Amino acid sequence: MDSDIDTTETWRIEVFRKPVRSARMRVIPDGTIEVTAPDGFDVQAFIDKKKGWIAAHRAEYEQMALPTCTAPDQILLLDSAYTVREEDECKTDHRNKTVTAPDAWTLRWHLTNEFQDIVYEELCDIVDEIGIAPNRWTIRMQKTRWGSCSSAVNLNLNLKLYALPPHLRKYVLVHEVAHLKVLNHSPAFWSLVAAHYPGYKQAEADLKRYWVTIERNRWWKAMQQS
Repeated sequence: MDSDIDTTETWRIEVFRKPVRSARMRVIPDGTIEVTAPDGFDVQAFIDKKKGWIAAHRAEYEQMALPTCTAPDQILLLDSAYTVREEDECKTDHRNKTVTAPDAWTLRWHLTNEFQDIVYEELCDIVDEIGIAPNRWTIRMQKTRWGSCSSAVNLNLNLKLYALPPHLRKYVLVHEVAHLKVLNHSPAFWSLVAAHYPGYKQAEADLKRYWVTIERNRWWKAMQQS
């Protein structure tokens, strides 16, 4: 990975050199520009050509981000800003909205164990409602999805769901459990989702704003990388 590309803008750029046929670019929610390109490809010229496109995407993310957790010592949990304190003991104080851990890796472990207890009953309720249960379910830190399921009827839930308000977390659970019955996004799938969560279209839009907010948060990013 290269990171020494010059630009007149204050843009963070990451370049990944891979044996691909053509270069591709994406702007991630924290504003970082990721370029995947073959060896010898002129990345700087590619970026210069796409400056308008880059600026438009960065502006869109700025508008989408929720006005929460702007301080570097905060993390979004249960739709609230919690203050993170780096201490030896792992502890979450929901009343005072604080969480302590010595480092990002330990914080991730702590929140994973905690979230398993929070989401278990919610998942059981959705499973009973839809009428199908996963063979196995796990909490993971996923990079691009709120959750996923497999043809083996196994369910993966993203730890980032811990950041959401209950109604959006419920929608993700409905969505993923529905996939245990219908693996694709066919009309039959969306009919099943709508039967158990009629407001799913609004939920999809709201989830994008939360995803941008989480991806721009220092502690969520640190846990992703740990």
